[in-house]
Amino acid sequence: MLGAHELRIFLTAAEEENFSVAARMLNLSQPAISFQIQALEQRLKVQLFQRTGKRIMLTEAGRDLIPLAREMVNLSARIEETMCLKQGLIKGHVQIGCSTSPGKYLLPHLIGAFRKHYPEVRFTVEVLSRQTVEEKLLTQQIHIGVLSIASQHKELECWPIFDDQIVLIVGATHPWATRDIINPTELMQADWILREGGAATRQLVAASLAESGVAAEQLRVAMELGSVEAVEAAVEAGHGMSFVSRIAVKRGLELGRIKAVQVEGLDVRRHIMLARNKTRACTCTQLRFREYVESGEGRQVISNLIA
Repeated sequence: MLGAHELRIFLTAAEEENFSVAARMLNLSQPAISFQIQALEQRLKVQLFQRTGKRIMLTEAGRDLIPLAREMVNLSARIEETMCLKQGLIKGHVQIGCSTSPGKYLLPHLIGAFRKHYPEVRFTVEVLSRQTVEEKLLTQQIHIGVLSIASQHKELECWPIFDDQIVLIVGATHPWATRDIINPTELMQADWILREGGAATRQLVAASLAESGVAAEQLRVAMELGSVEAVEAAVEAGHGMSFVSRIAVKRGLELGRIKAVQVEGLDVRRHIMLARNKTRACTCTQLRFREYVESGEGRQVISNLIA
């Protein structure tokens, strides 16, 4: 009879398309991974991977096995969690995919506070694109997603956890740093540090500026960078200004390295949401985490971060 352990090894190898990477992720040796995969192929009497040098690719049989293997691995985890619950112990593994900067800064605090109550629960958080988060939820590779745009997939349910404010930041020595408010038309006179084109923040800001009579094409773009950390560093160094999530730059604002400037008539916010696959049974551990996020204590953790 097949076991969840060997199927978990197969799934990790299939997702990474590399035995060595799978071995590092599972804390096993590469020969051990190869042996387990070969044993699984012999037991099933099919070839699961095509091997070309160091590269591996799934065969048709391997692709067919993936959803069945995930179902069995997930069921095994639910069984373990349920039996632990019978002993009064909340224990398990929660996998989260995060597509937002606010979520990336928020989750460590929420998880840390949650684990003070349930120290036997382990979390894995991946920072991914929104599309990848949705795909992994749909294919049951992760349990929870953090999104800034509600999914249109009927299989996924989303619920908001907080509103993220998008603020204009400038360097501490910038002329605007001492002003209380600026006019939207002044934005066209500045050098801009922007996130890459597909970033949700950039799209939201562009739409809000258009409502104030400022087209995105009118902005003088100096740099396009791939992360909010890089954007903050460039702004701090005086290379331009940018709109960013307040929670993502909270520490820089508190230390005075950058300043937030109000733009007349502009209040840009977005809903940060948790998402899950409605067709997948929710384990006790996942349910407890959702309940904690929505509890008074969880709300206080969030409030302290966005204040």
